[in-house]
Amino acid sequence: MKTQNYVDVRGSLPAVPPPAAETYVVHKHQQPEKRPRLSLILLDWSCRERFDTLDWLQRQDVSSDDYELLWIELHDRVVPDALAKADLVITCHQGRPYHKHLGYNIGLLHARGELICVCDSDAVFPRDFVSSVFRSFYPHGAADPIPLVLMHHELRTSFTYPEGLADAEDLKNQDKWKWWPLVPNAGACMTVRRADAIRFGGFDEDESFRGYLCGPYDLGWRLVNAGLPEIWHHTDCVLWHFAHPDPVGANGFAPQLRLLRENAYPHVDMHALTAVEAFSSGRFQPRKENRRIFDLRMADRRIGTPFEEKYSAMLGPAGFPKMLVARMHLAMVADIYFTALWGLVTGSVRVGLRRLLGEKSYLRWRNVFFHRLRWVLPASGDGVIKEYRGFNLLQHNGTILGLPQILGAIDPNDESQLSHPAIARGPSVREVKRIIDREDLLSWVAVSVERCDGYNILRWRYRFYAVPEAGGPVDLCRAEHREQPGILSSDSLEAVLAQVQDMREVGCARHG
Repeated sequence: MKTQNYVDVRGSLPAVPPPAAETYVVHKHQQPEKRPRLSLILLDWSCRERFDTLDWLQRQDVSSDDYELLWIELHDRVVPDALAKADLVITCHQGRPYHKHLGYNIGLLHARGELICVCDSDAVFPRDFVSSVFRSFYPHGAADPIPLVLMHHELRTSFTYPEGLADAEDLKNQDKWKWWPLVPNAGACMTVRRADAIRFGGFDEDESFRGYLCGPYDLGWRLVNAGLPEIWHHTDCVLWHFAHPDPVGANGFAPQLRLLRENAYPHVDMHALTAVEAFSSGRFQPRKENRRIFDLRMADRRIGTPFEEKYSAMLGPAGFPKMLVARMHLAMVADIYFTALWGLVTGSVRVGLRRLLGEKSYLRWRNVFFHRLRWVLPASGDGVIKEYRGFNLLQHNGTILGLPQILGAIDPNDESQLSHPAIARGPSVREVKRIIDREDLLSWVAVSVERCDGYNILRWRYRFYAVPEAGGPVDLCRAEHREQPGILSSDSLEAVLAQVQDMREVGCARHG
């Protein structure tokens, strides 16, 4: 199954395309020296009739340095109020139907806070809104935010926005403002840690999320599927939303066809069908992930060994091409049946020779046959044993050995020499080749890199070692040799050379 090896599979893969260019324009990007704790993402698609939300969010009872306002316009309208009062203003120049999640992701990528909040950009916010977020994510003054999906309720009314409203506390009067009965609105206001949003792929950019009926709840529900708790903040801190002058089928207005067409995909109780499907099926990654968020998420992984790293970057988000998988599957099935048939034939030959010659004569004949003619009966067409990827393949006493050429001459009768961890062993040429392809055996061989101030610099097992020239030979495969006091080591050549330089300066100081 040669096509199943890493080298062959990697060589068969097409090049991973770079991220597609995103079309958006940054009109303002204010970056204070102090990094905020919260980034509020306010979305518009050239539909907002008023922009007093920015004023309410500037009147919070915490320092303005603790949060930032990001205004994301999905089309191309530049709002003067946003330019004056927001910290970041971006226009996305989308067509129709617009795609909110693309705008959310642009906000997520530009956000500087530990927390991101996607909220209604024409709501009224109480003065303690931001502090209510901080109390939830930083309980008892914690230094780091806890993992959480925080939702805030939003109360609605049939009244349009009153002129001259100056104090949000006045909106708590139910009799005066006739707020509708409370219904949880998962799309109104959601706050999560930015790291969690990136770790689980950001906002889903699947085409089914185009149009009006979508929101941050898709990401929130996927985070809940991944184990984060969802908490709805107490109603002592809510958002208030007044009716639009020309809403969709409310307050006696006939719904406009243009607005109705913003419903681009089926929904369940006005929640996007794809989001409900993800929530109900337990999915916690998006159908279509933003490529820049994918790169951020992948770069944040912590992988234990360089051997595994080669598998971690073979592909892009699209995965293995279907045709490659089909070809590998056919090769695997063919190899299974060929190996079984060949083993049956050669096994019958070996059994017959044993019976004909006797055990001792058979073993003597087999050794002569293998050693002098250098053919491998149970092999897969590899033929005469030869050099392979820096290894000499040698048959010895019925075993195939892969001897690294860098080690020089090795006596196959000396078991102490054959114990070196860089030597591959197997019953056939094919198996030894698989071991060489699969294992990074040559990393067990110390390679001289350079000499520096009385030290030999060697590379061994993904680390660099500075070995004093005056200390005699050192076998880095032995832990007691590596741990000698005079030997320096680090993960990078630059760090080892810096240690050598430090030792030289210490020596000069002593002589001085």
